[in-house]
Amino acid sequence: MTDSKPSLFEEGAMTVRQAVAFSGISRSGLYELMSNGKLPWTNVGSRRLIPKSSLLTLLEESLQGGGR
Repeated sequence: MTDSKPSLFEEGAMTVRQAVAFSGISRSGLYELMSNGKLPWTNVGSRRLIPKSSLLTLLEESLQGGGR
């Protein structure tokens, strides 16, 4: 079965530690975004993984002045 929607994980996934280093958002800030539903994530074993594409979208939408 094929799905026409792009996968949230198409571009890969990051651990919270990787997302902090990549985005500059604090660890507690990421956990807050995840808990209030603004940043999707999944558990794989004991790790939380964040789709890179979702993090990029969040950062793009928060641009001031040059964003959409």
